[in-house]
Amino acid sequence: MQASDLKQGMWVEHQHEIAEIIAVDPSNNTVIIENQNDHQRSSVSCEEITDEPQLHTGCDRYY
Repeated sequence: MQASDLKQGMWVEHQHEIAEIIAVDPSNNTVIIENQNDHQRSSVSCEEITDEPQLHTGCDRYY
């Protein structure tokens, strides 16, 4: 994905786990994400983020 496709607060998939986007850095095409399970934050390339349309803001589970 590209930084322009991502917004703070979105739920996404990273390395087969659910994470929330904390911040977006469009100049470097990176995001800071927080893993749902262990609440660890990390900075990753937007290209590593998988859009998961079944995840929505306010819902931390697949439906």
